[in-house]
Amino acid sequence: MSEKVFLMKFGRCAWHQCLFCGYGRIKGKEPSIGNLRKEFDSFFGKLEPDVDHIKVFGSGSFLDEKQIPPEGRRYFIQKCRESGIRKLTIESRPEFVKGDVLKEFEGIELEVSIGLEIADDGILDKIDKGFHLRDFEIASRLLHSHNARVRTYLLVNLPFVDDIKKSLDRSVKYALEFSDSIVLINLLPHYRSRLMNMWVRGEWNFLSRDEFYKIVNGWVDNPRIELDVETFRFIPRFPPELREDLSGVGERYLTHPHFEVWQDYLLRWYKIPGEKEILLFLPCSHRKPYSASETHREIIKKLNESNLRKKIHEVMISNAGLVPREFEDYYPFNAYDWDESLETEEIKKRYIEVTSKRIENYLKVHGHRYKKVLCFLKYDSESYTALKIACSNLGIDMMNLLSPETYRRIRGYKRPLLDKRALDDLLHNLEFQ
Repeated sequence: MSEKVFLMKFGRCAWHQCLFCGYGRIKGKEPSIGNLRKEFDSFFGKLEPDVDHIKVFGSGSFLDEKQIPPEGRRYFIQKCRESGIRKLTIESRPEFVKGDVLKEFEGIELEVSIGLEIADDGILDKIDKGFHLRDFEIASRLLHSHNARVRTYLLVNLPFVDDIKKSLDRSVKYALEFSDSIVLINLLPHYRSRLMNMWVRGEWNFLSRDEFYKIVNGWVDNPRIELDVETFRFIPRFPPELREDLSGVGERYLTHPHFEVWQDYLLRWYKIPGEKEILLFLPCSHRKPYSASETHREIIKKLNESNLRKKIHEVMISNAGLVPREFEDYYPFNAYDWDESLETEEIKKRYIEVTSKRIENYLKVHGHRYKKVLCFLKYDSESYTALKIACSNLGIDMMNLLSPETYRRIRGYKRPLLDKRALDDLLHNLEFQ
């Protein structure tokens, strides 16, 4: 059986209040019959002949007649029959599961996915799910009475749960009574969800991949249970309403929560790009993103002249923390402004303390992925001092591509790393790596 996914981009989730979901806030295309026919015709027109299973995903419920009007639903079912589709998987909230509607799918193996999330009415209320276990049970029995299959989503690591493992075990055992299959989903902070706010405020945190698999380990061999460790490509994306002015110097602009959640993400979720084997620490810049600054433009030119650019992982050191090049234009890394002229000796000391710990933590987690650790930094900068401390603590050899002799000659310059001699050092010393 070959399957194809159809992404439903019409209307809006009828409930759209679940604490963990940002999709429900998205308003899709107007679900007019004209729009629906056009979209369905396009999808089925491109369908490969061997496809006999369609999975429909979207923000909301396929059976919600405000999101997919009856005429549109029936047209989709008709297209399924004409295309030889044997199995159809859709998503729906329990309240939209009705007997007269289910009869329309006769002749097609129907599977309805329901986001139960947890078998606990108290938690369901706290996460604003909008239904209770009884509603799920009624919908499941009705589906089975029409020979449809029930697929249940359970969220691992919901907030307000005292014991994740015990809660999950109870939920799985309950769901198995009413479901043909179950998906255990690793809950991640979704863009525009209220859960994202809780994560930023430190009231809840996601599970790393290892933590997730450790918790669900007891159910891994059950043929009716699937595991989903990453339902979407997880990157900390801050919606506009959460963003703040991060211009300033001091503790707030060194350990701000928006910086901290990113540093946590880099340690517990981030994966180094596969081809990167040389870690190159670079300075930050006033201009954002860093690659738009004159210093970074010249550094990048030199890196491109070498034959190692594809293998080099550029990571900037700043008050915002460590910033891999691929994230330099994400908030908050593209929105802070730390004025070095306002630094006091106390602030410099604190910067070194926080930054050395961040670097050390990063190298503990990811250091084994790199063959070499390099930098291109001013020798008297706090970032270089922090880097030396971290590498010394871990026993890691680190080389500065800027030679001490060159820096002694140019250290009085306003932007010494832009000097031709410094940039020549960068390229020359790279050639020996």
